[in-house]
Amino acid sequence: MTLEGQVQAYADRLGRPIIVFDVDFTVIAFSVHDQDVDHARLAIILSHKGSSRARESIREYRVGQAPDPVRIPPLDGGQSRLVAPVRHEGRLVGYLSSTIPEDDDSAYEDDDELRDRRAQIGLLLAAMALGNREDEDRARRLLAALLEGNDDQRVRAADELLASGLLSPVPHYTVISIATPPRAEPSSATLRLVLDRALSSIPVFPTLKAVGAVLGSEAILLVPYEIDTERLSALLAQPAFSGLHAGAGGAHAPLSGVHRSLREARIALRGGDTGCVTHWSELGLDRLLLQLPLEDVDIADLPDAVRRLLDAQSGPDLAQTLETYLDCGCDAQRTALTLHVHRSTLYYRLDRVRAVADVDLADGKVRRELHTGLRIATLAGLR
Repeated sequence: MTLEGQVQAYADRLGRPIIVFDVDFTVIAFSVHDQDVDHARLAIILSHKGSSRARESIREYRVGQAPDPVRIPPLDGGQSRLVAPVRHEGRLVGYLSSTIPEDDDSAYEDDDELRDRRAQIGLLLAAMALGNREDEDRARRLLAALLEGNDDQRVRAADELLASGLLSPVPHYTVISIATPPRAEPSSATLRLVLDRALSSIPVFPTLKAVGAVLGSEAILLVPYEIDTERLSALLAQPAFSGLHAGAGGAHAPLSGVHRSLREARIALRGGDTGCVTHWSELGLDRLLLQLPLEDVDIADLPDAVRRLLDAQSGPDLAQTLETYLDCGCDAQRTALTLHVHRSTLYYRLDRVRAVADVDLADGKVRRELHTGLRIATLAGLR
C-alpha cells in the first residue's frame, strides 16, 4: 500500500483526519479533511510546513522520546492535538498529528492496528528519507561537475540532471548564490536550511523542478524559471538567516553553459547588502567595478578629489549629497526631492563640495571621476 493509502487507512481507523510530518516538520502526507478545519491546520497543509509554535510544542512535550501518542493542549485558540512519534527500526522518522475533541475519552485509545499502521508509515518515511539523501548526494555531485568541471564533465552532468528528472528541461537556466559577506562563515546547517526553504518557496512556476546544493560556503540553486525576488528577500530577512544575501546570475543556455550564470551570481553577490537579492541584470557599471580586486583598494588609491571629500569632517554627508546629485543626472530639483531637503540647502552643500574637493562640477570628466570614485569607495568598504 502507498503512503497515502496507509495514512488514509490510519485516519479511517482513528475516525479523525491526520497530518504526517517528517523529522524536519515538513508535511509529507495528510488524510482527507472532510470536516471543518481550523485555520492553523489549514495553514500547515497549504504551506507544507509545521508552524514554529507547533514544532516548539512537540519538542517541549518530548514527543520524539515518548513510546506512545502524546496529548498537546490547544495553541492559539485551536484544538488539542494527539501527536504520535513514527519510528523505523527504533529511529525517529516523523510525527503523526490529529486533533482531538475535548469531551471524547476514546480519542486517546491506541490499539494494535494503529501501532501496526504507524510502523508501516515509518517504513515508508524511512525509504523516502533514504531516497531524498541519495538525490541530495547526486544533486551535489552533478552540480559540482556542471559548475566547476571541465567542458566534458559539464556536458555529462547536464545530460544526467535532465535524464534523472532532477531538473526540468527549459530553454534557459539561472543560478542563484546565497552566502554571507566576505570573511564571514555561515554554518553548513544554516545554508542547507535556507536552500531547502528557497527551493520550496521562490519558484514562479512550481511545476518545474529546480535543484540545489551546498558547495563550500555557498548555497547554490539552479532554477529553470524566474524567481520570486520578494519571496527570496522575505526569506533572507528572517532572523534565522541573518547575515545572508543572494546574487542572481543571468539566464543562460544550454544547460552545460550555465557556469557563466554562477560567475555572474557571485559578482552580483559582492555588490549586495545583507538580506537583499542582487541581480546581475541590474548591476549596470557595477558589473565591471565588482570584478576589480576591491579587497586590495585603499583610500590612497582613490582620485584626489574623492579622497579629499571623504577625509573632510563633514565628508560623509557631502559625499552622500554629491552621489545623489550625480545619480539624478545633476538635476537639482530631483536631487532635493530625493534627499528631502530644500533646494537652497542643496546648493549650499554643493558649494561645500566644490570648496572641499576643489573641483568644478560643471566639468563632465570631473563628474565621471567623482561618481566612479565614490562608487568604488562604497564597494570596497571605504565609506
